[in-house]
Amino acid sequence: MEIIDIHAHIYPRVAGITKGAPMVSMRHGKVKIGNQITQFLPPSFTEAASTPETLIAYMDWCGISKALLMPNPYYGYHNDYVLEAVRAYPDRLKGIALVDLLRGEEAARELERIYEDTELFGFKVETDSTFQCAPHKHMTDADRMPVWECCNRYRQPVFLHLFTDRDVEDLETLTRRFSQITYVICHMGADSCFQRGRNRGNFQRVLRLAKENSNVYLDTSTVPVYFQEEYPFPTSVKIIQEAYQAVGAEKLLWSSDYPGMLNHATMRELIDMVVRHSKIPQEDLRKIMGENAKKLWFSD
Repeated sequence: MEIIDIHAHIYPRVAGITKGAPMVSMRHGKVKIGNQITQFLPPSFTEAASTPETLIAYMDWCGISKALLMPNPYYGYHNDYVLEAVRAYPDRLKGIALVDLLRGEEAARELERIYEDTELFGFKVETDSTFQCAPHKHMTDADRMPVWECCNRYRQPVFLHLFTDRDVEDLETLTRRFSQITYVICHMGADSCFQRGRNRGNFQRVLRLAKENSNVYLDTSTVPVYFQEEYPFPTSVKIIQEAYQAVGAEKLLWSSDYPGMLNHATMRELIDMVVRHSKIPQEDLRKIMGENAKKLWFSD
């Protein structure tokens, strides 16, 4: 069974913003956020950096053939670093682009330049990191439309980490308006579905979007974090089973959210959560673990 990871992170340092405070890399996987120090990665990650070489070593160790490098404003803007990795390891890695959605027209021009001049593709949206300094702005505001129009014109995939009830509503709006975009809902709906205080119906809305739209997919990563469970993560397994029953294997994409998830599970456990514990038939597991991703982005 070929395994492709569609959600892995690399960065030379952590240099983003969260909770309105800057994030600064420290030694042994620690990060300073404002005045607080947190164990962001396992201690073996010197300087809290995630290199392509270390990622590939983990991939080789666990039998993962290829990975999609997923940027995140939470870590900082590192398009050049991702592009270097893609060019250094073209048989193993592909990379997604990141621009500041708040910059609207300027961000759309930057995306167009990336699509025309580099090997990067797609676009990652992390609504919490993007809008925490602009809480009254949203994905579907008029100023954001040039970015969506650019992705639609170039038929690019967009990967979305949703945080709020409003984010789910905005995604429903985007799927109706921009039909040439392939939407990947990260972490099975993430905070918008599983964080305490969110609308309990959001997960069903997300599943309905994937079921009713041929261009909407779900990635499986990070779900155990929301339930603070130990392996084999029974609640997460039930959520994956529910999604499988609702939308079918063709709409699910295995992913790890490396390296942050290593604070919660090993890479092998993240694989086995689906392969060994979901009770999904082998033919459909092959689709979820790699065939779907290969068809979408790794067929060349």
